[in-house]
Amino acid sequence: MDIKSKYINLIAIFTLALIFFTGLGLGLLMRQTKSTPIIIDKNVKIGLPERQMELSENSGKSSGSNFVASINGKNYYPKDCPSAKRIKEENMIWFNSAEEAEAEGYAQAKNCL
Repeated sequence: MDIKSKYINLIAIFTLALIFFTGLGLGLLMRQTKSTPIIIDKNVKIGLPERQMELSENSGKSSGSNFVASINGKNYYPKDCPSAKRIKEENMIWFNSAEEAEAEGYAQAKNCL
């Protein structure tokens, strides 16, 4: 082996060792950093007007209410409509009259008249 090939081999070994230890150091550094856990609260309703929040809190009180809507939707339904039964209970808003639902910005569903 001549001197030129010895230097090339030495540079290659040095480069590989440098890459190895750099990767090892970065791996150890990343392992030491602690990430903050993400907490998801399903009870928080974002972007709802105060009246909708108030009505959704009273969603279990359907006695005497004849119409229902979803806090995520735009339509209201009679309580015996099949589409109304597909709304999740935690998303239900109950109304005593069609006028009350319309005053809150909901429109009558076309599939349950």
